[in-house]
Amino acid sequence: MAHASPFMPTREQARIVEEPAPRILIEANAGVGKTTVLCMRVLRMIDEGADASRILLLAYSAPGKEAIRRTLTKHGALAPIRKKFCGGTFDDFCADQLARFENLKVQRFDRPEQVRPFVLKAIEQARADADARYPGEFGLRGTGEMSVEMLLQEFERYKGTMVKERLLGPTRVTPTLAAEANCDFTTLAIFQAYERARLAFVGGDGQQVRFRYVGDATYDLACMLVSDDPVFTYENHPLRMAPLQAIVVDEFHDMNWAMATVLKKLLEMHPEAGFAGVGDIDQVIHAASGAESYFLRSGFEVEFGAVRRMTLTVTQRFGEAIARPLAVFARKHYAWNPSRGSDLHVIALDGAKAQTEHIKQVLDERARARPARNNSEVAVLLRHPNAALDLEFHLLSLGISYETVGFTAYMSRPEVLFVRMILAVAIGYNDAFTDESFMAAKRATWEFIGGYLPNDGLRDAKSAEKINAMTFDGFRSRAIPEFLKWTDRKQGAQRAQAAMTLATSDQIGQLAPALETLDIRELAKHVFVNAEAVEDTEDSMHAIARMASSNNFGSILELLRVIRLQEDNMRSWSSKERIVLSTIDRAKGLEFEHVVIPGLDEGEFDGQSEDERNLFYVAVSRARHVVQLIHRPGRASAYLQVCATQTAS
Repeated sequence: MAHASPFMPTREQARIVEEPAPRILIEANAGVGKTTVLCMRVLRMIDEGADASRILLLAYSAPGKEAIRRTLTKHGALAPIRKKFCGGTFDDFCADQLARFENLKVQRFDRPEQVRPFVLKAIEQARADADARYPGEFGLRGTGEMSVEMLLQEFERYKGTMVKERLLGPTRVTPTLAAEANCDFTTLAIFQAYERARLAFVGGDGQQVRFRYVGDATYDLACMLVSDDPVFTYENHPLRMAPLQAIVVDEFHDMNWAMATVLKKLLEMHPEAGFAGVGDIDQVIHAASGAESYFLRSGFEVEFGAVRRMTLTVTQRFGEAIARPLAVFARKHYAWNPSRGSDLHVIALDGAKAQTEHIKQVLDERARARPARNNSEVAVLLRHPNAALDLEFHLLSLGISYETVGFTAYMSRPEVLFVRMILAVAIGYNDAFTDESFMAAKRATWEFIGGYLPNDGLRDAKSAEKINAMTFDGFRSRAIPEFLKWTDRKQGAQRAQAAMTLATSDQIGQLAPALETLDIRELAKHVFVNAEAVEDTEDSMHAIARMASSNNFGSILELLRVIRLQEDNMRSWSSKERIVLSTIDRAKGLEFEHVVIPGLDEGEFDGQSEDERNLFYVAVSRARHVVQLIHRPGRASAYLQVCATQTAS
């Protein structure tokens, strides 16, 4: 045998493992052992004589890939067998196939800072082109330095949905075409310029791909496969490989058009290969990478052909208290293991301070338990990153360490760095930042105000270098006055100057008027391309004002000192001590002992869109033992009506 596993599958799991149909699609609930069933089916094939080197195992994400490896090991797959399997993530597989086809090694990047220069250059090129062809339509007037990560996230969605190939075609992007495709023209224009630079690099061997970022290999291969003028023949087809005996896909709920294009061609080229895919239709979150529930619904038969559909309903992760309301909410059958105990509570708490005190009680109880329970098994899951700002401040005030997943810590967000800087400049406080955050705050201030350092009446080409080298006193006395003088955003400069004048008194009562005078939304329109990010900056200002009022600070200086102290404390934390503060979409695929979900308020987190409902489903189903749903008194989300729960106040 290729493995020796003590694992005893449930009746439902065994039925899937032993199913004789060559191609099956498993519609699964959360926590049912999706990866386990796939791996057991694969190992059964090996026992029956299949060649592991001709079985392709694919997952959407790196954690999904690791889960397959870990599960195979757990169920006794011998090392020589594990090494033979081909596959990995979809993007890794596509990169390997392209490398063989292109016969060259294309550099792959996985961090935003690695592609930042290319995005910034694309912004310049897209702006110049749009200003010449469509005056007034390009919405980003600043450098875009603070929008790089948001743009990359949008690019990932565009590539996943193949929006240009499916909806726009090869023509130049216009405002009209962008509107018809329900896309932002500015973002789409930058995307087109970025892709031209990424794909049209001429090197020593002729035309080459300059680099590939996350998701690019899948997108590039998909585009190659649907091209009207293919660059390959049957003999050198990028997906030509030894005949496959099986294609196995985990995380099928993350399937997007780029991945589906590759999978469809694989199935066509290997008609004798078996297929097994598994996914949870209620975990499809379109915004993340263009995932489509269509592929788990009727779209599978349309795109890939006939398949035997099966279900996996018995969750092994949590018990009845969580499974039953999830079944009602998702409108599907949900069974549970009777031996699993779990609790679900709906709790009314008024504001971030009360929520934080509740979290501290949870951690204190865990510390008293014997043995003590690790704080890293506690997760606070947020619908939106901006909901974290007040929460982070109060967590830090209580000495609760945390790690953020899916967003930046509150004191390092661009708009907060900018406000910290102008307040520090106004009152002359030169110790408001660490060395690292001071560099980021200088850049953020420059982005929000605009302008430049002059040299003989012209823009100094070395402005960036000089600003990076400036001390606080130099930045305060030279850079900011020059920015205010030479910016073309005169109204914004006047508002920034007026806000600093109000803050000069150092009276905490002047903080809210100063922030209101600043009118951060108007400044942010020059910094961020994403409309939601612009609105978020205003929410950040309201949160800073709430911090000041709820903590009775005696001065602006005291507020800045506390923020700096919190920043220092964060740098000293051990990873073992920290709770997890994450957006819901980034928590998908993870699980925790104890999950807290704040913000479940009427009108805030109760929409009827598929994405909105799936976010709630994903959040609740991350818990193994306890999930606590928090809302403001008298403002419970409609989602909570399905919860047959205990209540507390």
